[in-house]
Amino acid sequence: MKTIPIRPYNGYFHPQAPTEETMLTHVSAGKPCGEYLRRFWHPIAMTSELSDTPMPIRVLGEDLILFRDLGGRLGLVHKHCSHRGMSLEYGIIGERGIRCAYHGWAYDVDGTVIDTPSEPPGSRLKASVCHGAYPTHEVHGLIFAYMGPPDEIPEFPVYDTTVWPAGTELVPLKLDLPCNWLQAHENAADPIHTAYLHSIVSGVQFSPSFSALPVLEFAETPLGLLSIATRRWGDNLWIRGSDVILPNVAQFGTGFVDGSKEKFALTAAFTRWITPVDDTHCWYIGWRQFNPVIDPEGQGRREDIGRNRIDLMGQTDERPYAVRQKMPGDWDALVGQGDIAKRSLEHLCSTDRGVTMLRRQLRAGIAEVQAGKTPSKPPRYGDEVVPTFNNETILRVPEREGATDAEVLRAFGHKVCRVIIDSGLPVGERQSATEQAVRKLQADGAFYPPPDGTTSSAVDQEKINA
Repeated sequence: MKTIPIRPYNGYFHPQAPTEETMLTHVSAGKPCGEYLRRFWHPIAMTSELSDTPMPIRVLGEDLILFRDLGGRLGLVHKHCSHRGMSLEYGIIGERGIRCAYHGWAYDVDGTVIDTPSEPPGSRLKASVCHGAYPTHEVHGLIFAYMGPPDEIPEFPVYDTTVWPAGTELVPLKLDLPCNWLQAHENAADPIHTAYLHSIVSGVQFSPSFSALPVLEFAETPLGLLSIATRRWGDNLWIRGSDVILPNVAQFGTGFVDGSKEKFALTAAFTRWITPVDDTHCWYIGWRQFNPVIDPEGQGRREDIGRNRIDLMGQTDERPYAVRQKMPGDWDALVGQGDIAKRSLEHLCSTDRGVTMLRRQLRAGIAEVQAGKTPSKPPRYGDEVVPTFNNETILRVPEREGATDAEVLRAFGHKVCRVIIDSGLPVGERQSATEQAVRKLQADGAFYPPPDGTTSSAVDQEKINA
């Protein structure tokens, strides 16, 4: 690599055509990342987007048609008719499947050719052709697709945050992002930006509590990693522990945290996927969760959730450009990196450990698929509810004379999240038991260094910083 001189006004020496790491960014069929992503279910549309006409849709670099036939079944098929290539966006939806308007060929939702009306009686043509199609799964107002090998279809994951606490309302949302999927997803593993982008530099966008600089930890989980930002707000310590679930899922807490009030929420306010449209476009798509555990004061706004709508500032480009220049949000930070971020120009630092951990995990998954294996992480849970680790924890842990506060924050974030990660109880029992265990640590003063002045063990630190 060419050395860039360390001197003022050295723009001339910077590379004008930086290299791109295509292994993690290119998503079409046959590409390493594209084949890896095709081993998972991805949300592709909100149910409300479907009408009585076919919906053209591009996913993982493929042009497809999504429709619901008159029998109520969903179909996701290749865009162009297998006969002469007319687009099925002009197809006629029938009681069973969809019919091409050009010559009348009809396809079932699984791609089976059910009619070739211009062929003579007795023709066996329809038995020799199968149109491209993918399985779908519809749940809580979202439509998911699996686009990988049909004999390797994984179970659809049911995350505990979608079923606990009882009465949780899941409101679907879908946002357009004109950039590569990875730079959008990596934002979940970059917790330091919540202090600067959402408060210190750009002005308060969520709540004032975000302005406190956090101590950062990153812990491996069975699903991926937990991005842990621990802050002090008066006498309270606040953990914003965000789930980063392989390959492209993340869960977050709310944006209106009051750090002055105690809280234990082992659940999420957002469960989202970053679904690649192609190499340079993606969707932020998932659910906004409403329940009194994650939002005890009911500050969430259901009316602001939907297609390119979300009740967090800065997640879309709805504000005028001149306004966003003065107070940019996540949309500007992600899209502003370009259609595909040039990672060869990065200068990663200590706060980017989550990003490097995520990239390492993705490369490992890609390597497994290339070796003909099923990705080992996240594990398959079958019909069991998947335990997740997103938490919003605020407890009273005052500063104590003789205890370095950074060490107290580090111990608090690590010990609380370790309890949460290690708990193997069923959903519901798990939330109650972990809260009891964490509050016992609080009562025992376990977040402070021992009287002899020793700090967290080297073993603990190795687990934290792995």
